[in-house]
Amino acid sequence: MPARVLVIGLDAAESTLIEKWADEGLLPNIQRIRRAGASFRLDNPMETLPGGIWPEICMGRKSGKTGLFYHPEQIHTGEAQLRPVEYNEIDPTVNYWSIASDAGRRVCVLDQVQSSLNTELNGIQVLEWGLHDRTYAERSHPAGLLEEIHGRYGLHPVRNCDHYPDSVAGRTKLLQDLKTGVIKKRALALDLMARESWDLYACSLGESHCVGHHFWHNLATAGPTNDPANPVEHQNAIREIYQGIDETVGHLIDAAGSEATTLIIASHGIGPSRAGYQLLPEILARLGMSSDRTTSRGPSALRRLQYFVKSSVPRRMIPLLRILAGLGPIKAIQRGKGALRFPLESAMTRAIAVPNNRVGAIRLNVKGRDPFGCVEPGSEVQALISELRTALLELTDPDTGKPIISRIEVSNDLFGKECHPDVPDMLIVYRPGTEAIEACQSERVGTIEVPYFMPRTHRSGDHTVESRLWVAGPSIGKRRKISQAHVLDFAPTVLSLLDVPLPGGFDGRPIALGSG
Repeated sequence: MPARVLVIGLDAAESTLIEKWADEGLLPNIQRIRRAGASFRLDNPMETLPGGIWPEICMGRKSGKTGLFYHPEQIHTGEAQLRPVEYNEIDPTVNYWSIASDAGRRVCVLDQVQSSLNTELNGIQVLEWGLHDRTYAERSHPAGLLEEIHGRYGLHPVRNCDHYPDSVAGRTKLLQDLKTGVIKKRALALDLMARESWDLYACSLGESHCVGHHFWHNLATAGPTNDPANPVEHQNAIREIYQGIDETVGHLIDAAGSEATTLIIASHGIGPSRAGYQLLPEILARLGMSSDRTTSRGPSALRRLQYFVKSSVPRRMIPLLRILAGLGPIKAIQRGKGALRFPLESAMTRAIAVPNNRVGAIRLNVKGRDPFGCVEPGSEVQALISELRTALLELTDPDTGKPIISRIEVSNDLFGKECHPDVPDMLIVYRPGTEAIEACQSERVGTIEVPYFMPRTHRSGDHTVESRLWVAGPSIGKRRKISQAHVLDFAPTVLSLLDVPLPGGFDGRPIALGSG
């Protein structure tokens, strides 16, 4: 048979929509897997370290332990500047397909998200040909395979969906390119499937990610740019891309053969952009956490200028502005005004906001851990956490008076002794709901307004906590009720289906897939 185990990843595809449209007959191929086997609702890191979702799926290890949670920009312990997770900092040998390969299984791996290339793989691997998250560069094993793919299929038409203009014409072009991308990805996936018989065939489909970010407001008929005059095709964009992906799913299932076990995993979902985290840098500045240590109920003129630049300056100007911001005299001015681009470069900074996707995150400037640390480990750290917790939980929505934060997690409490030192110290979970969080107020900070939807940030959709797994195959018991598991269980489950002994280090365990 062409594949013993078939894994299909649906990147940032909203599973509640998939289930609704599958029940309505609009996604017949996903529906046949749902009806033939078992469904699982998966717990995940979407309210702690959201960017760790794919590493957790692929590695079966908590992102709080691996320190992989925001690949484009993280603080790395011992450094004071944000930078990407470097390609060579990702171990390619701990992913489930590498473990299967080491056990002698023949594997084919296409576009697994935020992973690196295993050049010793028993099979073939293609990296980042057609994904939303292009963290590194296109690569393949064997090396010549990528050149062959480019010759036959070219490049994926969507290189970065955020670079399309925020206009009807821009989104029309994006939608056209996504539709073409679905078709090209299908052809490539089936080509690789047909090359030989595989013990494991794993691919991820990424067009669902881009269409959700940029067309959610059309689907939901709500959002900062919604316009009833938008073309009907925009209103149907998410459904049409999901239908194209469903067609790919059907072709892959048929190509894998009737004896294959199929696992379809919807990694995390998409819904309205709610934000809240963009308020955090100004909140901390007004709480006296920046390099000027000055508490104020209003932003400094320099910070106002920085916010304007961040929201409005064309992308092509950013490299030059970053060079200017790094010049000594300009950095001195920024330091004195609590407006450093990298606030941890000052020993006066006590705490900063760091990127963490949909969840707010704070890193303290701790002595002995951070290069310019000023907060003493132990009781001083605990006192600062307590101070910040109190101040943050006081923040309310200026219009409703309701708190904007539902809870605050301390990473050392959450992950224990295994907590990676790169992980933020505090994680801020914003209130549930559908409305955007673009302002807050309290007695200490005054009123803060920072819009999320701006010329350079024009996503109307952001991620939700919904993760699903649908499994069907000859040995899979048919279930009527949806069961509960965790994304960490996915990797050991795949290996169990391949009869591969599980190595140490997993935080998940194989899911029981028999009748239940």
